[in-house]
Amino acid sequence: MNDFWVANAVERVNGLYAQAGPFEEAFRLAGLPPKERARKAWARFRDAGVAPERVVQSWLVVELAVRLDPQPDGDREFKRVQGAKLIHRLASGSHKRWEREAMLKPGTVPKIIVTELHKYPHSRGKVLRYIGADMEDACGLVVSSHLPGLLSAANDEDT
Repeated sequence: MNDFWVANAVERVNGLYAQAGPFEEAFRLAGLPPKERARKAWARFRDAGVAPERVVQSWLVVELAVRLDPQPDGDREFKRVQGAKLIHRLASGSHKRWEREAMLKPGTVPKIIVTELHKYPHSRGKVLRYIGADMEDACGLVVSSHLPGLLSAANDEDT
């Protein structure tokens, strides 16, 4: 990576992945405080193979969209939640599948019965605010160095 600021942001996202701890299935998150669920989300992103560059791209897209909006929502929390929603859907669920044999009637061929469990953590609340704050912290320097150029390029396309 040739750009120092982009490389820095990618390294910071890798740091979030490294500090996230072990992967935890989505159905085991109930009852955990929001900050801990957000940390577990970073572990899910890491284990799902969400590239750190994708996280940086998502944050830049949100920053650009808010800045180009003719009636922007200037609330910092709005940007954080929108950024978190973008990456949350990339690795949001946990899925389990069990197969077992069951003999429905004596003397018949056993039938395979499949049981599946799908759990998706809710994409709302304080968890998104924590994820978004992490994104903002990781990408802050790349935004300050590249957003003016991106805005200029976007405005040139409009004219």
